[in-house]
Amino acid sequence: MQRKQSRFLTGSYYLLAALVVAAASIWCLGLTSQLFAKPATNATTATYVTTAEIDAALQQMPPTKTTYDKPIKTVDTGAYKVTIVVLRRIPSDTPDSALLHDRVTEVYQILTGAGMFETGGMLVDGKPVDLTSEAAGPSVRGTIQGGESRRMGPGDVVVIPPGVPHRFSKLEGTITYLVTRIEAPRP
Repeated sequence: MQRKQSRFLTGSYYLLAALVVAAASIWCLGLTSQLFAKPATNATTATYVTTAEIDAALQQMPPTKTTYDKPIKTVDTGAYKVTIVVLRRIPSDTPDSALLHDRVTEVYQILTGAGMFETGGMLVDGKPVDLTSEAAGPSVRGTIQGGESRRMGPGDVVVIPPGVPHRFSKLEGTITYLVTRIEAPRP
């Protein structure tokens, strides 16, 4: 009997690439001294996220929701937290508001679909929002002025440091992506 191959099997490869990009971005941001200042107290082994877990999380998406943000696993080393999240967005008539996160770096890896992704500029009309339940921590939701837009599609990866406004300004249909959220230590 031949085993059915998941459409997200290649996503495992891209997840590894996203994690490497995330680690490099932390190093480039000069956070390595903070990350390695304390030994890992809570994480004693490697943590894996399987294709089956990603598929199962996506099956839980309510059919009427236009945005689904589902944390799958979190690793808390004591020095920082890393959470793997799967997101699915369905186009709607309401424009997506922008976010910026106080202490969380995000690495997006597009699995399926495509859209225009806007980053940078200034966030205006910002209102605080607590996204702790989604592992994004204290954040601000508002509108981007003067941002830069780029098309993102399957296999593309973007690293979004803390404090950088970001949003999907236009979707070309349903988009699914993995997010690695790295929460820096509290000051």
